[in-house]
Amino acid sequence: MKNKTNITEAQLLLNQQVKIRAPWNANLRGQIATVKAIMADGQTLDVELANGKRAFLDVTFVDEIQEPTQFAKTEQSLGPIANSVVQDGI
Repeated sequence: MKNKTNITEAQLLLNQQVKIRAPWNANLRGQIATVKAIMADGQTLDVELANGKRAFLDVTFVDEIQEPTQFAKTEQSLGPIANSVVQDGI
């Protein structure tokens, strides 16, 4: 029997930096915070702001920060020798 684990969006954000997009609070909007914990409801995040203050936010009010990429998204090439080996195994 397989052990099936369902990972929620909130769990993926744990210990990650997020950008706050809380529409009701101009003081929080746009700030970067680190997700320190997930509350028991599975939707509320305990985040720590850069200034050390903490806030509780619903997961819908934060955006994941993605690192910018320097290269265009293209198919990865392993080189002619490696590609020939990979293709032989198909």
